Amino acid sequence: MKTAIVAALLTLAPVPVLAQAVSPATSGTMTSADVGVSPIASQSGPNYVLAAADANLYQIKAAQLAATRAQRDDVKAYAKRVLAETQSSHKALLAALKNDQRTIKAPSANLSADRAALLKLLQKAPRSAFDNLYLTQSAQVQQAAWAVNKGYAQDGTDPALQQVAGTAVPMLENELTTGKSLTPSGLAG
Repeated sequence: MKTAIVAALLTLAPVPVLAQAVSPATSGTMTSADVGVSPIASQSGPNYVLAAADANLYQIKAAQLAATRAQRDDVKAYAKRVLAETQSSHKALLAALKNDQRTIKAPSANLSADRAALLKLLQKAPRSAFDNLYLTQSAQVQQAAWAVNKGYAQDGTDPALQQVAGTAVPMLENELTTGKSLTPSGLAG
């Protein structure tokens, strides 16, 4: 009898653990076709952290700029929302690194060369072109961030980072949808 109970408990034990790692509620609802990119599979924890942090830092800096430079009120409001959500996501990413059993170092506070170049273009954009450039760049970075986060949420090996990635996916999907609705139809690919 004890053996049967222990065996039954052991078969049930992995189910909640797997459900907590990335549940359907935190893995998003969009497909690769919806987003326009495929999830990046088999990322190492350190590579995931670097890519996610770089996207977050760009989104934070670009949204700060857009909150003051955008011409349209709806773009300013969107930038403020992206700023708040991305700051929260970035804090969660950094908090997930604080684990004695992990050797992943904190990412740099500097943007990659590619993202720094995007930000420089945005900073130099004429006011009349700023809103559309911000929305276009933001969508490109969000697509890349979705691919990074969706991939790690699906097959990442670090449960804390996998949870961060899984939580970021629906946020990015929502931002992509909203950003696309704000982008003029000629620019929204």
